[in-house]
Amino acid sequence: MSDGKNEISDLCISCGMCCDGTLFDKAFVRDEADRKIADDLGMETFESNGKISFRLPCHLYSSCCTVYSVARPNTCSAFFCPPVKRFRSGEQSFPDTEQQVETLRQHRDKLLKIASQFPELRDLNIRELTNKLNEYGEDTEKISKYRMLFLILFIFKDIQTKYFKPAPKDTLII
Repeated sequence: MSDGKNEISDLCISCGMCCDGTLFDKAFVRDEADRKIADDLGMETFESNGKISFRLPCHLYSSCCTVYSVARPNTCSAFFCPPVKRFRSGEQSFPDTEQQVETLRQHRDKLLKIASQFPELRDLNIRELTNKLNEYGEDTEKISKYRMLFLILFIFKDIQTKYFKPAPKDTLII
């Protein structure tokens, strides 16, 4: 019987939403040694509120991590998204984990596909696109023009909140 390590590894490698800007706009770097690794890989590191980070989407991600087999920042190998954490802790099955990851990916891909129909949005990554749509939030003309994008973005954010946002530490989950 599988312990899930290969399944999780395959799912993570094929997903990449933690690398491509779907889930985060930055990743934390553990310490100065980790920062050196990030800097050596050409990642743009910076300090904010006493923490070292690098910007996402990662320039080393292209459908998968292009430096997966070399030294990379600790966060790159240590991070597990909430669905994977729930699987690893026995809270949910692997098929449920796959389904949650795939559902968010499908909606991300729908957003990008629809955005590609608009020349002014065509070359934006998911982080840039969601930021741009958030900027348009009060503009009725833009809302009308991009109504399908706003609808898919609403569903995307709902799925992201439901499956990918960890519960606050002081919240009891029953």
